[in-house]
Amino acid sequence: MKIIVLPLFRLPSGHHKAAEAIIEHITRLRPNAQIQTVDLLSYCHESLESVVSKMYMQWISKKPESYSKFYKSFIYTPDGKRSEQVPLHVWDKYFEFRLARFIEKERPDYIICTHSYPSKLLNHLKRQRKIDIPVINVYTDFFVSDVWGKRSIDYHFVPHLEAKKWLTKFGVPGNRIFITGIPVHPSFEVEHTLSEHRSILVAGGNSGLGHLEKLLNNLHLDSLSYTYKVLCGHNEKLREQIISMGNPRIQALPYMSSREEMNWHYEEASAIITKPGGITVSEVLEKELPVFIAGALPGQEEFNADYLKKRQLIYELHEYESVEKQITAIIESDIERNKWKKRLDMYRLEKEHTLESTLMNIFGKEPSSIPL
Repeated sequence: MKIIVLPLFRLPSGHHKAAEAIIEHITRLRPNAQIQTVDLLSYCHESLESVVSKMYMQWISKKPESYSKFYKSFIYTPDGKRSEQVPLHVWDKYFEFRLARFIEKERPDYIICTHSYPSKLLNHLKRQRKIDIPVINVYTDFFVSDVWGKRSIDYHFVPHLEAKKWLTKFGVPGNRIFITGIPVHPSFEVEHTLSEHRSILVAGGNSGLGHLEKLLNNLHLDSLSYTYKVLCGHNEKLREQIISMGNPRIQALPYMSSREEMNWHYEEASAIITKPGGITVSEVLEKELPVFIAGALPGQEEFNADYLKKRQLIYELHEYESVEKQITAIIESDIERNKWKKRLDMYRLEKEHTLESTLMNIFGKEPSSIPL
């Protein structure tokens, strides 16, 4: 069995984490499967990928309001009117052509999309009957953007029931939609045990876009009873800032490539402060850690936050109040913890299938055509 997995960009992202999670699950089912991960932009035009990713990072960091407006106008609209668009742009046609040639050359048995743009291109190629290989959409956020290909895509792995209902509005048959949750790497699928260690994880510093300065200053000026472990990733500036504080209750953690080490920090923590990225929040909810949000990046994280707040699965930190008092009011209250756990259980009950059972079910079937 040969499988192509299509994220987008080379920079670390939730799309790549989802791809890695899916690959690990497939490897457990089919150890001999040939799996290839391909960044479409780099494959088609390596220098273009570098330019586009740099422009994206600068846009969301320097002009977040502008990017947010763009996202709400062209990427995700409440009524989904931009869904199922026929590609009109020159670059869409170019990438379609290159993608079709690549698939013709590789002849995979399945294609898995963890980013909306390759899905959009494949949706159009399948609609034109230029390819007939089964395609699986694996959604990495708590909503379905307008860019994702829908009707001509063979299978959809969605995060929750609301997403399934949303897709059926666009004519996607319900038996092609599987509520699997956002993919979590098997390394994190370990029963959470309450630790006696009093630590709080702080994530979001890897890209330098988390705006953690105010949060850290707030913590530094407070009298802390918990140790705050900040995941700095490759952000040396943030790490140096924390070290210069000289506060033993605020510690900088370097980049860690080991999921086992990351899982250990999850197990040690009493809660996490993070941004509402689909993959990170899904990992943390898998560990049954209360999630506190200190801001969101423009675009998808705003919509993730909207959904998670509506379901009361996360708590929003207020800038001008003591961070620790806000956190301890939740995690040291048995009543509030139990209420949150019940909401989490209700969310989990929406899952109809595990990721591995769904993959096993699909791989065990002969490919079938999708109505146009």
